[in-house]
Amino acid sequence: MYILIVNTFSANGKGLKILKTLEEHPLFKKSYCRSFKTEYEGHAEKIAQQVAEIHKEQINCFIVIGGDGTLHEVINGLKHFSSLPIGFIPAGTGNDFARGCGLAGDPVDVFKAILAGRRQRDYWPGDYLTDDRSRKYGRQFVNNIGIGLEADVVEAVNNSKYKKVFTRLRLNSLTYSFAFLTVLKSFKPLTIRLEIDGRVKRMDNVWMLTVSNHPYYGGGMKINPQAKVQPNIFSVLIVENISRWKVLLLFLTVFWGKHIKMKEVSHYYASSLKVDSETAISFQADGQNGKCKACDISKETERRKIFGVFTKLSS
Repeated sequence: MYILIVNTFSANGKGLKILKTLEEHPLFKKSYCRSFKTEYEGHAEKIAQQVAEIHKEQINCFIVIGGDGTLHEVINGLKHFSSLPIGFIPAGTGNDFARGCGLAGDPVDVFKAILAGRRQRDYWPGDYLTDDRSRKYGRQFVNNIGIGLEADVVEAVNNSKYKKVFTRLRLNSLTYSFAFLTVLKSFKPLTIRLEIDGRVKRMDNVWMLTVSNHPYYGGGMKINPQAKVQPNIFSVLIVENISRWKVLLLFLTVFWGKHIKMKEVSHYYASSLKVDSETAISFQADGQNGKCKACDISKETERRKIFGVFTKLSS
């Protein structure tokens, strides 16, 4: 049995259009496919968890049709079912996961490839715990997690009135550009205590800290160009002690990954991080925003099989 979890609202209804096309394909019924449509934020996570708990022995694969936010929810719904593979048919506005993993192809071709089960790769999400640091409430991220300016930008994007307009016009990068310029005017750098693989340092002028599983963020921005899909290791990018006007220069070069040459930008490889702040700070994980005073980040040790059509590895 194949379980399709579909965000019918993604990218102005692209997910729904793909589902209707797949439902008409002969393999849909032949392969015992069952579809569930999400109705609200967080619904995909609930669907995945409930279906897995009841039918885990009968499920061949979960197939996600939507954007990175939908995939984020499904991954978290299945965090206790790591043996269940996930197929992904990108239908979002940013599609950074697909870009970072080299996933591409016509939705019908991807659907057929998932059912055939011949094209797959291993993927290791990240784990994060906030504030009480209880494993019981731990969550996972597939793309990246970050604090500082990028988190405030994500929050502004999620609350913006113009996001739907730019999405309809297929000008998604402008959504982030407008939000970035708005947030930059008032952003105040952070003071944090950072522990990277056991090494502790206090940082007093942090503009951004991003932990990545692959290079991309925000619909194609190469925020962490040295990141790649691999076990055990994250790519960590930190921006500190930088002037406001130079942050604007950083933003203009981030689409090509050239910002890493700036002296205010540091890069590390790490398997675990701990961030502490005396005041609540914004964070984002796969575009989902929140606030915390403490955050533990580590690489998931159990691999997840991802099915789809892979054109290349992330670079």
